Amino acid sequence: MSGLPPCCGLDSSASRESAPHYGTRPELALAAVLQLLSRFPARQSPALARAIVDHLLVIGADQRIAAEVRECASRLVGDWRAYALLSEQPVGEIPRVSH
Repeated sequence: MSGLPPCCGLDSSASRESAPHYGTRPELALAAVLQLLSRFPARQSPALARAIVDHLLVIGADQRIAAEVRECASRLVGDWRAYALLSEQPVGEIPRVSH
């Protein structure tokens, strides 16, 4: 069991029509991405980060969702694509940032 909600197939071609019930219940995409976001710190899986990107894209494109939420989701896509790439690298190869 992957620990992902049942709506979160790891297919990067997610769309509102292919996602379970998102065509009729767009709030489910938002609920799913919140659950995925809560799992990422423990797993730091590239597949999980890509599932988050897929859900953010669905949310950002769905006109039934409030504009502010769509805009926020769209702004986060680039960050989560980067997290997916970073989580693919071995821990020793991730550049450290000093403060």
